[in-house]
Amino acid sequence: MGLFDLPGPLFGLIDHFLAMALPAVVRLGLWGVLAGWLTMMVYRRLSNQDKIQALKAEQKFQQKEISEFDGEMRDLFPLIRHTLGLGMRQLALSLGPALLATIPVLFLLVWVAGHFGHEAAVPGSRIAITVPGEQRTPSDIVWQPGDHAVVTREGWNVIWPAHGETLRMSQSGKLLLELPTSEPIPIIHKERWWNLLMANPIGYLPEDSPIDAIEIGLKPQVFLAIGPDWIRGWMFTFFLTFLLSSVVFKVLFRID
Repeated sequence: MGLFDLPGPLFGLIDHFLAMALPAVVRLGLWGVLAGWLTMMVYRRLSNQDKIQALKAEQKFQQKEISEFDGEMRDLFPLIRHTLGLGMRQLALSLGPALLATIPVLFLLVWVAGHFGHEAAVPGSRIAITVPGEQRTPSDIVWQPGDHAVVTREGWNVIWPAHGETLRMSQSGKLLLELPTSEPIPIIHKERWWNLLMANPIGYLPEDSPIDAIEIGLKPQVFLAIGPDWIRGWMFTFFLTFLLSSVVFKVLFRID
């Protein structure tokens, strides 16, 4: 389990109870609202709101002075320079807290991507398994039982195992992939440094394997029945509610 995966079990437990009364798209929207609220609260806590508000008021006064200025151009430049300086100081005071405020959201985002990303395969359904980057299907791959996998041009077409059954993919006697996977994750790969932050819940390929990654053709979850594919998945609903709720909380709590 990676660092950003630590609160995942708690999020999953909460979502389990929410699922008893709410459809997936509503729950996804609620997680987006939570992310927006959390971002604004952390930003307000970390930022110097009094100083930012003072600079903002001074900048408005300077802008009024510039709009009402009626003099030589050389006398206007200092006003413009001072106004720009006020804006840069506001940015300097806001940037650090804004970046830090995104860190707690990463914990939620990692869980949302895994939980709402792809559908679990239906036992008995046909699923495509591919090796990205390979020019041809590796010939030394062995499936057990063998009659559950058919070689295709891109990889294999496998029958997803029924409950209580397993389908194993091996190479040179080393196990690469076992189906069904514990989570609906569409890829397994070799372990990398960033897995200390975000672990792959279905495991990793052996480090000495000539294959770097295996893609599992799981279907993305669909939350909206209209529009192009990029609107139908979890990202659009989550980030839309996240951004809109951030603006609402910013206005509601008068955060600068």
